Amino acid sequence: MREYNILYKLFFNRKGAKNAKGINNQLLIPYSLRSLRLCGYLFLLTSCGEELMQQEIHTTTPIVESYLVEGTTNLSVKLYSMEVYLGEEYILSQPIAGLSLKINDKELTEIGTGIYSLALEEDTIRAGQEYNLQFEYNGKAVKASTFIPQPVTGLKIEPESITRTSFSYYWGMDSDTTQIFLSWDNPDNGFYQVYIDASNASSSGFDTNFRKRVMQPIQASSYTTSLREFRTAGIYFIYVYKVNKEYVELYERVSSTDLANPVSFIDNALGIFTSMSVAGVRFTVYESEE
Repeated sequence: MREYNILYKLFFNRKGAKNAKGINNQLLIPYSLRSLRLCGYLFLLTSCGEELMQQEIHTTTPIVESYLVEGTTNLSVKLYSMEVYLGEEYILSQPIAGLSLKINDKELTEIGTGIYSLALEEDTIRAGQEYNLQFEYNGKAVKASTFIPQPVTGLKIEPESITRTSFSYYWGMDSDTTQIFLSWDNPDNGFYQVYIDASNASSSGFDTNFRKRVMQPIQASSYTTSLREFRTAGIYFIYVYKVNKEYVELYERVSSTDLANPVSFIDNALGIFTSMSVAGVRFTVYESEE
């Protein structure tokens, strides 16, 4: 029996926070919600008046993308314009630079084109606190707020590891119906999202494209998956996010085909300014030599 040990790259490391197994909790924002410019797509009609109206929206309405994570030490906001299709003309999204952004009256620094950030030094983003974003764009005040959710607690996985035969590992014909059961505390009937990261799994199997998979938000305290989700040997990290209402509604809209009417909880802007908490556990798939 052998275990594939591949160095895992941390995206975000919660300051001093480890779960019961000593694993650092990490942040891996789902790709579908990183691509918030989808919410800015406007498929315009042929009416001249409608085109002028949508062109005005394109030039005056920014897209905001910001995820604040409980326990981390950095506030970050990305700003860009919408992507617009005007008949045969296609206007690409561009970062919005040179603005003055504040969160809770603390000014952020532009560290890259359209990327604004503030390090909290010895402080962390704390559960239960309200964070308020504000800035001006084209003469309009853009405002948004979010409450940091409580930490994810009581996260468990059963079993913690499993052994697969070489035959099922390589050919994906495993008849094993073993289920993997995740559970956590949910005292306030909140929304949670499960995220499987297979970056440490071996790439020698057939499922080489499977690296990260995100499940839709659920209002529950458990999630069950099967061994068939883990087609290669190695170490998997499974994360459970506690997410807010604005995240859930935007996720549902991005996942649908209705992109022309984006939901927004931001005054005079589109996109998202939200917060979440996260905890993670490790799941190991061993390959049997038999």
